[in-house]
Amino acid sequence: MILPMLLTLLALPAHQHRFFSQLIPLWQAIPGRVNARNFSRYSGWNEWTLRRWFQKTLPWAELHWALVRLLVHLRVLDGRFILALDASFVPKSGKKTAGLGAFWNGATHRSEAGLELSCLALLSWSGHHAFPVHVQQTQPRRDKADRLEQYRDQLTAFLQQRRAWLKRHLRIVVADGQYAKTMFMDAVSREGYAFVTKLQCNANLLYPFRGEHPKRRGGRQKWAGKVDFVQFDGWASVPGEDRERVWTRVVWAPHYGRLLRVVVIQNLDRRGKARGHVVLCSTETTLPAQQIRALYSARFRLEFVFRDAKQFAALNTCQLRSTRGLENHWNAAFFALSLGRAEVLLEQAGRLQRPASWMVFSYEDFKRRAYNRLFARRILCNLGLEARFEELEKHPSRPLDLGVKAA
Repeated sequence: MILPMLLTLLALPAHQHRFFSQLIPLWQAIPGRVNARNFSRYSGWNEWTLRRWFQKTLPWAELHWALVRLLVHLRVLDGRFILALDASFVPKSGKKTAGLGAFWNGATHRSEAGLELSCLALLSWSGHHAFPVHVQQTQPRRDKADRLEQYRDQLTAFLQQRRAWLKRHLRIVVADGQYAKTMFMDAVSREGYAFVTKLQCNANLLYPFRGEHPKRRGGRQKWAGKVDFVQFDGWASVPGEDRERVWTRVVWAPHYGRLLRVVVIQNLDRRGKARGHVVLCSTETTLPAQQIRALYSARFRLEFVFRDAKQFAALNTCQLRSTRGLENHWNAAFFALSLGRAEVLLEQAGRLQRPASWMVFSYEDFKRRAYNRLFARRILCNLGLEARFEELEKHPSRPLDLGVKAA
């Protein structure tokens, strides 16, 4: 079990050590909604115990961070990471919850009343493993500054706080198109990292002038024209998938005041005619086009984390109304999910005797096994047979896998 090692390494106070050692296994095992009432049903806690704890400041950031560092130390992960930044909509009923406002809901493609969380996650270089490391609530504009400034402040504070470790293990920061702003490019570049994102399909880009300057009065010519995303003369062609044409070139972005390595992916119909395109970019102009595309694609692993956390880790079932309570609940959901992934990774890396670059992981199955363990242990404990629980785990019929779906 990784959790006892983490709590020991962090040297938490005894009362926090006891709390987390009971909270996380129960969070992983309780079926359905995870809230204070359900905790009182599946444990010896009073309903108000969890509510009181979640009104306190808890060291979630240290737990997230210690988990990633422990996996690197145990050689479960290879130590090269991508930092991804994204936000997620959380539905919330009622009118008294802190931070309630209108936020974009990607599931319905419109703004809705609810809450929003902003998450920073470390992705393995292969892009198959994602571990949230910092979660905070986004405040609506009427209560605080613009949400993009909140994202920027969160990112900057994290990069500065973890600077020593990140300098050895991080090179790239990836975010989707809503973060394609000057403030993010500047903040990431100041820390010495490359920023990979998506631009608008009609982004204003200019070709740098490379020819001989005419002999005339006035300043030297800087630009050779505007990129129209129709003619790609002078662009380098890059191998792509079927029904694609991929082009790359270093161009000037006036809006950002910098040179960017741009990758244009054209989607083709059956006749080979372009029916749309996607524009990716990197502030590091020496990055290969294939790597820029792979890095941006790896960002979607964080979307799968949001999906699993909402469907199986009770991200949306919080019944608290304060910002501190909400963030404690969200962090508990993400940490339970990360811990489940870490345990499966550790088991697979032990079998392979090397870092696990890819694996099949279902948090739904992990949660089912955790519930079966909780149920079996409770029955054996009531019968005075708790010492025989290990026989169930080692039995060839695998009774603790009851209800687990085939991977």
